Amino acid sequence: MAQNQLENTRTFRRNITSADGTGIIEILNCANAFTEYDSLSTSYYLGKSFYLEALSGAIYLPSYQQAPFPEIFPEMNAADKIAAMLVVEENYPFVGLRFHAKKGNGAWSTLATARLQNKGRETTIPFTIPYLTINQLKLLSPDDSLGLSIINYGHGVLGSGDYINIEGDFRFNIDLIAKPQVRTIGTGLPYGIDIPPATSTRFRTANANRAILYATNTGNSDVWIAGNSSVAVGTGIYLAPNGGGNLTEQTLTGELWAIADGGPSRISGVEASYV
Repeated sequence: MAQNQLENTRTFRRNITSADGTGIIEILNCANAFTEYDSLSTSYYLGKSFYLEALSGAIYLPSYQQAPFPEIFPEMNAADKIAAMLVVEENYPFVGLRFHAKKGNGAWSTLATARLQNKGRETTIPFTIPYLTINQLKLLSPDDSLGLSIINYGHGVLGSGDYINIEGDFRFNIDLIAKPQVRTIGTGLPYGIDIPPATSTRFRTANANRAILYATNTGNSDVWIAGNSSVAVGTGIYLAPNGGGNLTEQTLTGELWAIADGGPSRISGVEASYV
């Protein structure tokens, strides 16, 4: 089960005119929606889902002979209505708008073709149903792309003044499943720092990749440790002298300071970092 989920909704638009010719025009590339989240893949398994919720076109074809709307009456059954639409389609010129899909860098495949006619004005047509799906939305894979092309059925292609304005809405989800973090620890590097009394001394600089730190008071005086130069005798981490005080640290990545009490001492140890 995903520990976290990201969700976003976006739109896309494309104007198609005679200048676009009859080649396939990419109108949607699902992979582009996820690009900004690619850096999360270093820490998470990404479960990607993509939903095309709407796709429509504003159609205006003044270069074609105007076709009337079919005569459809309430008493007609489904077959009669289809027959009435086909009469108009067959007797007046039309142009095809074909939908294509592909996965990644693969070849385009045909999904469906809509036949468009001049209705004397701009007409908006929904394409999701029935050309892409019979459902309320179209499920796409994260590597899918959608394209369009103009098809000449013998009446020509888009002419002067013709246009098809495509607009779509989509939604995508990303489930974030944390990856097990396996980090390699590098070589333990030895160090030894003399710690004077009365004055704080930094014996370790900050290390964001610090995996583990060992520190031992090998001198003859008490030593006190803190994370900044304000370390003082009697506060912080106490290291007893002559190897009696040891520090084993796996979480502190900042710098470390020390001060000796009464006389000088020495902190020796090993530090290793993640690589």
